[in-house]
Amino acid sequence: MLLSSVPVPVPDQEPDPRFHEPLPDALAAHVPANESIRYCLKGDMNRGGHFADSYLVVTDKSAIGLGEGQDPVMVELADIDSAKNVELFGGGRVMIKSAQGMVTLICYSHDLIPEFAAGARIIEDLVNDREIILPTLDGPAYSKSGVPLPERGAQSPTDVPRMEIIKRLYEIVQPYRWRLVLMTIAMLVTVVAQMSIPLITKFIVDEVLNEGDLALVDTAEATQTLGLLCSLIAAAYIVIGIGRIFGNSVTAWLSGRVTADLRKRLHNQTQRLAMSYHGKRESGELISRVMNDTAELKQFLVEGVPYLFINTLSFVAIGAILFWLNPFLALFVFLPVPLLTIGGGWFWKRLVPLFHKRGNRNSVMHSTLGESIRGIKSIKALTQESRRQQQFARDNESFFTVVFRLEKTWIRFAEIMALVIGLGSVAVWYFGGREILDPTSSFTFGDLIAFIGYMVMFYAPLQWFTAVINWMTHAFASAERILHILDQKPEQYDDPDAITLPEIEGSIRFDDVRFSYDRGKEVIKGLTVDIKPGEMIGLVGKSGAGKSTIINLCCRFYDVDSGTILVDGHNLRTIKLSQWRENIGIVMQDPFLFNASIMDNISYGRPEASFEDIVRAARAAEAHEFILGKEEGYDTLVGESGSNLSGGEKQRLAIARAILNDPPILILDEATSAVDSETEKAIQAAIAKLVKGRTTLAIAHRLATLRNADRLLVIDDGQIIEMGTHEELLAKEDGHFAKLVRIQAENNRLKTYSTESE
Repeated sequence: MLLSSVPVPVPDQEPDPRFHEPLPDALAAHVPANESIRYCLKGDMNRGGHFADSYLVVTDKSAIGLGEGQDPVMVELADIDSAKNVELFGGGRVMIKSAQGMVTLICYSHDLIPEFAAGARIIEDLVNDREIILPTLDGPAYSKSGVPLPERGAQSPTDVPRMEIIKRLYEIVQPYRWRLVLMTIAMLVTVVAQMSIPLITKFIVDEVLNEGDLALVDTAEATQTLGLLCSLIAAAYIVIGIGRIFGNSVTAWLSGRVTADLRKRLHNQTQRLAMSYHGKRESGELISRVMNDTAELKQFLVEGVPYLFINTLSFVAIGAILFWLNPFLALFVFLPVPLLTIGGGWFWKRLVPLFHKRGNRNSVMHSTLGESIRGIKSIKALTQESRRQQQFARDNESFFTVVFRLEKTWIRFAEIMALVIGLGSVAVWYFGGREILDPTSSFTFGDLIAFIGYMVMFYAPLQWFTAVINWMTHAFASAERILHILDQKPEQYDDPDAITLPEIEGSIRFDDVRFSYDRGKEVIKGLTVDIKPGEMIGLVGKSGAGKSTIINLCCRFYDVDSGTILVDGHNLRTIKLSQWRENIGIVMQDPFLFNASIMDNISYGRPEASFEDIVRAARAAEAHEFILGKEEGYDTLVGESGSNLSGGEKQRLAIARAILNDPPILILDEATSAVDSETEKAIQAAIAKLVKGRTTLAIAHRLATLRNADRLLVIDDGQIIEMGTHEELLAKEDGHFAKLVRIQAENNRLKTYSTESE
């Protein structure tokens, strides 16, 4: 019996279709009839490394690799020791370890790494009888049309819904809609005044100048009529001037106001986005979104939208007047309209991807420039100035190339439109002149003058429409990037369902916690530990073991994939995020200082703190003496990222900041790594006083600095492999911790010997 190709949904979860791909009947025949398909992931390569449809099928009893023209690979779950996702250059494979050795189930290209890393984890969970928590995957790497996306889950530039973006842009302008209305009215009055001038000119030519035959005109009456009509033209120009001054003044205000609001919203959003979002993006890219894309958008948002309305109205009204004056000549004027409509749509599809490329390459150039400036000390120390120059030159050239392609495409379209408009004007002059020369025609010289005037006015919005395609494409590309940031789900600081604890005592429990940053690869694997209030815990292990990840989870910079972190018996996810972080003091290995005074940096977490409290915290961190040694003392500016301070001074200011906050929980990540031995001793004494009565998690590569910890957790490959006091772990001669201590002691001995030899 063939199994149904309809996937079985996972109970209590919103099924991601990528975990439940329909399996073709021809391949489903290889699945045992007595087994039910739980998960089915689709790959794009066969085991020979060639592109072809393939499938990873997980049933209630087996893991199966299937593909067209390939023999199935099937391993029963009961025989599997472990499942592993192996990333290779350009792709990867899911491999199974069993008593028979390593078996490859499926191969895939680089674009599907997250899906199949999750697939390997599903097999692992089933084998170890764990609850299956499907990771939230980013969107696909390709659009529905097969176009590669700038990033997984993004929207293809060719699929941007224009009306949806226009709707969203209106929502941004809506708070100032009355100013927008006033600006539109001013422009409307200006357009009406402009449209009256050719009509008045017609009356001057036909009624006053009598088609140029001045001998037949009563001079006094003609002069009076001419003065009246010229006064009306002058009044029209006055109205036009006043309307433009008023309208442009409102436009200038709206332009600046909306841009400032957008930048504020983007900045606020970037501050509220999770660390997982920031970890995947360069700072230069986000800066470009906040500064450049808002500038691109504001023109169309504030100037383009009202003019779009006005020019559309002018286009229709003037077209009707032209048809009323002479339907035959109007046909020549209308000639470019279908070309604009058809050509505009065709050029739109070509321009949008180029605008996105321009924006992306501009972001890359910003990132390179930012790195060159921020890392100038390292660049000079390593004599890599030429390398950075070459890197920026490549990025700059790449940006130039796409900008040139963009401008060249636009110039071709604009010049073709100008040519068609010019030919239409020639046709109007020729056939209009013949109408006047025909004695049987009622078409007058004044009609031709008025027609030419209206034709110029008709072509003005028509040419504006060709320009607005360029303008709109710029704006929509920028808007799509801006809205992508604004639509990201922020951290739940003020979740209405979150609770506020009366007091945080500091009890922390990790209960079977599992976590992966991305791609489904677990970094923390089933961590369980109880930390009592006021207890100092030292985290020990080699680089990459998972120590910093534990701290990130504790600070809730990331949420666990499965398991629970309990604080005073409450799930950390249910506690109000702002309250939780206010109760944590963090001193990181590379502390960040703001470009402000020493006093402002110490009090950054408590801006209302008194000067006496700031000095007290500085004394406790052994920072007071060096601060007084500065010419301006506590008012000394630290420079960008603390560039005016030494590494030890920055570290002590960060410790003073944590001391001032007086939190019940402390996080110390290599808090004394950047200080000399004498300063380290003083800071250790200060920390020893600080940690009393506070729950403390400390990481130190110099293991001797954790001697006073209540317990040490030895972390390896995301798991606790040893736990105990410094003395207890050191007593285990074959233990992992004892081995690390011996290696470190030997390294220190070699360093001392080397120094003495010199």
